[in-house]
Amino acid sequence: MSKYSKDVIQMLYQYQPEYISGQFIAEQLSISRTAVKKVIDQLKIEGCKVESINHKGHRLIQLPEKWYSGIVLPMIKEQNVFEHVEVLETTESTQLLAKQKLVGNNDTFLILSDEQTKGKGRFNRPWSSSKGKGLWMSIVLRPNVAFDMITKFNLFMALGIRDAIQQFSNEQVEVKWPNDIYIKGQKVCGFLTEMVANSDGIEAVICGIGINMNHLPEDFSEDLSQKATSVRIHASEKVNRYYFLQALVNHIEQRYTQFLNTPFSSIREEYIAASNIWNKQLRFTENGKQFFGEALDIDNSGFLIVIDENKEQHCLISADIEL
Repeated sequence: MSKYSKDVIQMLYQYQPEYISGQFIAEQLSISRTAVKKVIDQLKIEGCKVESINHKGHRLIQLPEKWYSGIVLPMIKEQNVFEHVEVLETTESTQLLAKQKLVGNNDTFLILSDEQTKGKGRFNRPWSSSKGKGLWMSIVLRPNVAFDMITKFNLFMALGIRDAIQQFSNEQVEVKWPNDIYIKGQKVCGFLTEMVANSDGIEAVICGIGINMNHLPEDFSEDLSQKATSVRIHASEKVNRYYFLQALVNHIEQRYTQFLNTPFSSIREEYIAASNIWNKQLRFTENGKQFFGEALDIDNSGFLIVIDENKEQHCLISADIEL
């Protein structure tokens, strides 16, 4: 990719739907018109829908499928929650990279990659993160809150992610306590929250989010086809990942502000109504121990109240639940 690709596509994005001339781009970037043409030709090869007309110039007529930092950065800057954004073509894991970048860094930031080669979910389970199909990202936030607030953070984030997916899905989107999002009984998203803390409190919260966006049924392996789904399968058309990212960041910002300023009790009923775990016999795994039972309630601290087969009651802070 040309070193000027980011700047050229950012100008095309910011001036859309207007045409801008190659001369204007060249003057703004202090490069030749020939260099501008080479960049635009390469963008077209990569799948960018750029219209070029003599004596009028160039314009971006459709947002591309590939992530370009020149579009992501100005789009995300419209929100106020992240101080910087990093966009990658591939990485082993956005979560691992986010943790590495915490060293000597006090910012809030977002890392977005078109592909993960070693993506992981909760309990270190592999997460398939194929190129161009989904949204694979990690966010780093700096809430000045007590340690016990991290459980509630998950629940607020779950609703924010649910809200974004619901904008694009024709089917009801549900939450599976505490870290999964489902559509019609199949998983569409998982997220993983990790905390960095010292004796004084929480230094950072790192939240890795994986969303199956434009997968078709045949894109899932045989063992995943009955368990996993995508936003596209339940949408009217292919989902533009930029519009989705914009919606997701907007809803995350709203729910994060809510988390910082209001108790979980303020959204408890909303969360319960959005959940898909009620009136079912479930298998729970907590700290390596398994039992069957039924979810009864979620208390004002975000703990799940469960009664097992022996009529013994449990108060779970985090667990793996199999529907």
